[in-house]
Amino acid sequence: MHGARLLAALRARRPDLGAFGMGGPRLRAAGLSAEAASEDISVVGISEVVEKLPVVARSLRALDARAARERPDAAVLIDFPDFHGLLARRLERRGVPLLYYVSPQVWAWRRGRARKIARRARRIITLFPFEADIYRRLGADAVCAGHPIVDDVREGLAVPSPLPPPARRRLLLLPGSRRSEVRRHWEPMLAAAQRLSRRFDMEVVVVRAAGLPASAFAGAQERGFRVCESGMHPLLASSDLAFVASGTATLEAALCGTPMVVLYKTSVLTHAVARLLVRIPWICLVNIVAGAGVVPELLQGNATPERLEREAGAILDSPERIARMREELARVASLLGPPGASDRAAEAVLSALEPAA
Repeated sequence: MHGARLLAALRARRPDLGAFGMGGPRLRAAGLSAEAASEDISVVGISEVVEKLPVVARSLRALDARAARERPDAAVLIDFPDFHGLLARRLERRGVPLLYYVSPQVWAWRRGRARKIARRARRIITLFPFEADIYRRLGADAVCAGHPIVDDVREGLAVPSPLPPPARRRLLLLPGSRRSEVRRHWEPMLAAAQRLSRRFDMEVVVVRAAGLPASAFAGAQERGFRVCESGMHPLLASSDLAFVASGTATLEAALCGTPMVVLYKTSVLTHAVARLLVRIPWICLVNIVAGAGVVPELLQGNATPERLEREAGAILDSPERIARMREELARVASLLGPPGASDRAAEAVLSALEPAA
């Protein structure tokens, strides 16, 4: 999504610009000549990636071979630090300048990798101001462009909601965009939402991400929950509370001013390794950006229906807590920068490639 916006902004400035690489449907629609499909290797976790190793190896070979043939002026590496660490090594040997965009959050758990990125990159373009500060302290040319999600939410809020304004309180469920995430989050969300709908007389709405089958949300319609495939931002703006799988969706909820409870479950192995490596007290982007526990986080064994109901009930029962949370979410939203992040990122890419005066 961010790559597609960046490529569109680059081509608006340089209409003759061509791009090849790895991307999903949005990047391909923006004009990327795809040598590999990012959706084929899009996974979260450590044990989860093992089954993807053959396609990872094929993608690396294909991208490296095309870089050898076409000798690009630069490579823009968007997040995905482990894959791009391997690719960067190959491109570096070929003399391709490396620009990092949506800088990998290795500063949170792999400080050595952050230093390596700082040494390799001609420029690092970050989404958050504190990330640029971290990389500058490591000696990198780092600039903060702001977060493109600001534009996504603004455009999303301009689209009519798929549902009319609620006549009663609304609880929104965002279990994730990957099948593995929904598989782990759906049952606790479903059970907690059913209890809360009775206790607070709430309407429950589920957002089904593109590409996910209806079967992933078993039991929703039987309980009278509405399942929507679009209109996430208007639905967030009209909801009293949301259950959100940790990720970018938490920032979207913050921009919509929606109080939330965040949860995340992953494999036992991935969680065990993360506990050893992660150096920050939160995993939710809202709390990381705020530098405080603005919203509750329920991880692994704590992401139970009982805990979800308890945290949600404590919020819904306290108008004062809701008001404080909305104030903090507004502060987080202000830290994401003004609209136009992709345009600023495009300028940062192009200026990094200009010959030195």
